[in-house]
Parts: sequence; structure tokens; C-alpha cells
Amino acid sequence: MNIRIPSQSKEILSHRNWKNIISKLTEECSNESDINKKTYLFYKINSVLPKPYRVNIPSLITDDYIDTALYRIYQNIQAGSTAAV
Repeated sequence: MNIRIPSQSKEILSHRNWKNIISKLTEECSNESDINKKTYLFYKINSVLPKPYRVNIPSLITDDYIDTALYRIYQNIQAGSTAAV
């Protein structure tokens, strides 16, 4: 996997384009075929999101759940972007 995610959410939040970064990461995660990598990436994405954008993750997750949650994250980010305009 060639994506580097900052270890602390402050690093991403201080970057002006954090929404673009998260959007690209969610797209990469959606396209990942290896479920272990996809799950790891999903947890990382969720951990660096600001609290209002995070999703509650159940103890047992499936590929379909990850895709649905990524869609919700993406939609929440887009709604936040258009609300600020």
C-alpha cells in the first residue's frame, strides 16, 4: 500500500485540503480488493476524521459495511463543504 497517513489527526487538520485528502483516501479504500488492507485503511481514515465526521464502527464489520460507511463519510464531507460556501 503506497498511502501514508499522518499518525496524528492534527497533522491532517492543519492542512488546508484535509477534505480532499480524506476524499482520496475513501476512494482508495473503496477500490481496495484485499479486505484486510481495506479494513485497516478504513480504521485509519475514521481515526483521523474530526469527531463530527466519524462513524461508529461495530465489532464485526463486512466489506459492504465499509463501503456504506465510506459513502456516508464522503457525503458528510461534501455536505460540510457546500455548507461553508
